[in-house]
Amino acid sequence: IGDISGKGISAALLMATLHSAVRAYRFASEELVYSESSMAGLTANREERGGNGDELFQSPGRILSLLNRHLYRSTQPEKYATLFLAHYDTASAMMTYSNAGQLPPLVLGRDGGIRRLDQGGTVVGLMDGMKYDEGRLQMRSGDILVAYSDGVTEPENDFGEFGEERMMEVVRLYRDQPLHVISAQVMQALDAWIGAEEQPDDITLVLARQA
Repeated sequence: IGDISGKGISAALLMATLHSAVRAYRFASEELVYSESSMAGLTANREERGGNGDELFQSPGRILSLLNRHLYRSTQPEKYATLFLAHYDTASAMMTYSNAGQLPPLVLGRDGGIRRLDQGGTVVGLMDGMKYDEGRLQMRSGDILVAYSDGVTEPENDFGEFGEERMMEVVRLYRDQPLHVISAQVMQALDAWIGAEEQPDDITLVLARQA
């Protein structure tokens, strides 16, 4: 999940470029693992190897460093992006993530506790040679990941911003409902908060629940 500085077609194209770059790094890592296995005389069948070709893609911090270099060297100085990138291992329910200036996603636990995914670094594309820390989170049954853009929390009325706390209150209230119901309830609460005012920014809300 991410956001580009500025608005309009140029920002949309830049986000599409970054999205494509992430996929390209993924495919390149798979091809490299395949080639190295072949050169070593090992089987190239990933199922027989017991892997899934993700070995080099499992480091979101490394990917963010590559994206930062790509964006810094190929765009105008004022262009940058905030990005949250995570790799989820379905076998172990382990999430490895890195956050480049994006609003930290939240994980709502079954006990009501909230964990903030804020390990990482600065935005990508603003300065060259940046490194990004990584965080690891063991997802537990019933945990709900809530990733969002500032278009969800920053809209205001006379009482102030809609805010993170209000958003999470809605998620907590409907946490046992299907994810599309939770999302719809957040949007309804946000619309009620804004009222007749125009929505000032794009809205992105990503929900995921650990089985």
